[in-house]
Amino acid sequence: MRYLKLLILIALVSTASCRDGGGGLIDENPPVPCRTIIKKDACGTTDIGNNLGWLNTLIVTSYNDLSGNYRGKIWVSNYNGTDYIVTDMPLTTGYTGYHVYLCDGSETVINDNAFFTSLTSSFMVWMSYCPQPGTTD
Repeated sequence: MRYLKLLILIALVSTASCRDGGGGLIDENPPVPCRTIIKKDACGTTDIGNNLGWLNTLIVTSYNDLSGNYRGKIWVSNYNGTDYIVTDMPLTTGYTGYHVYLCDGSETVINDNAFFTSLTSSFMVWMSYCPQPGTTD
């Protein structure tokens, strides 16, 4: 009987200590699915990957690409009050770096390296390839 009371007491203490404090952990770099459009709202549009015409065309092109020119990721991020869409896809042979677009699809330039280093998976709209297990590429 004594052991039963002790066991019940331990179970109650364990249960009480596991309660959710309500805060929750926010992962700033969550894993993302490959070759799947990730729903992001920006540019005054819901689900830009499916509903922003020029962006969806880029995504579909990268999905079907065999050349490697459309292998990469697409992010959306608000910078200084403006939404930008960024890709690291070469788009042409030999290009390395980022392409930055405004919501209307026109290419622009951002000269702030901190902007590019802030592009984590939480801003990702699309990844055209599936990384090998244990790698990021």
